Amino acid sequence: MGSSLSQHEKKRRKSLLNQNRKQQEETVSSSSTLTRSPLASSDSVVVDGRTYHGEASSVYWLPNDDEELDRLVGQHFAMKTLFGGNIPKEVHKHVDMEKGIKILDLGCGPRTWIMDMATEYPNSEFTGIDMSDVFPNNIRPANVTFQIANVLEPLPFEDDTFDFVNFSLFILALKKDQWIPVMKEVKRILKPGGLYHSREASMLLKGNSFVQWAGQVFTERLIEREQEPCIIDKVKELMKVAGFDVIYYKKLPTYPGRSDRLNREFLWDVKHVFKNCQPFLKEHVKVKDEEYDDFLDRFVQECQKKPELEWDFASTLGRKPVQSI
Repeated sequence: MGSSLSQHEKKRRKSLLNQNRKQQEETVSSSSTLTRSPLASSDSVVVDGRTYHGEASSVYWLPNDDEELDRLVGQHFAMKTLFGGNIPKEVHKHVDMEKGIKILDLGCGPRTWIMDMATEYPNSEFTGIDMSDVFPNNIRPANVTFQIANVLEPLPFEDDTFDFVNFSLFILALKKDQWIPVMKEVKRILKPGGLYHSREASMLLKGNSFVQWAGQVFTERLIEREQEPCIIDKVKELMKVAGFDVIYYKKLPTYPGRSDRLNREFLWDVKHVFKNCQPFLKEHVKVKDEEYDDFLDRFVQECQKKPELEWDFASTLGRKPVQSI
């Protein structure tokens, strides 16, 4: 399932967390490498003291404040450890990142994946887009640029622009009927032979009755919001419908109730998913605002009991046909 987080990765995570907090206090200057799509919105709204995006066309659940950005940084390094890297090794059979290619990170959030990759592949050119303005002011390394844009609108790039597109954990961001149009838009901006990398999560699997109940509440809320709780098992077929050749698929389990460091990271992550989704869940788990912390504490305790909780993640790689359909 992957080794525990290394000391190097933990130091990088701490450094990035500190950078996120500092950069959230800064104003993006006119000299920053940042452009804005005219169709995008970075306005925010405050709900129960948490800051969320104000984009009317998006159903995304999670906030865009410091606490959520910290969760995303931690999740990045946990998933990197789980899968043994930021991208499947299969990628290197098709594109040469060492020599230099053009890479797009859709929904880049606090930019952890893109900055990690840009450091590893300095000859490649990276672009990150997100609908929320959570980008760093002082951009390092120099091979990274950011744009504010919404994946539900036509992307601000010409046909056949990128060699590789990263698109991860959109389970809470898209409705069922939005997946294929978004994938087709990704296909449009990919060069023939270009790669589309997706990572998605499952719902909570197994666990005791309390964990299964909490997981079922989450699943029902997704269905009520016309979203797809089982996207992890459907992404391959959706890629094929959108015109991609699926060349790689790997699903790995995590066990957040176990005591090793990596699974503890996933326990911390799932706790904060439930915490940060409080406005969407509190009425359905039948607790008041002042009782929600108690609910979270019990949830964490129950996750560590038998039967064992399982939470799966899948990495999928699609390839745009050289002769595009």
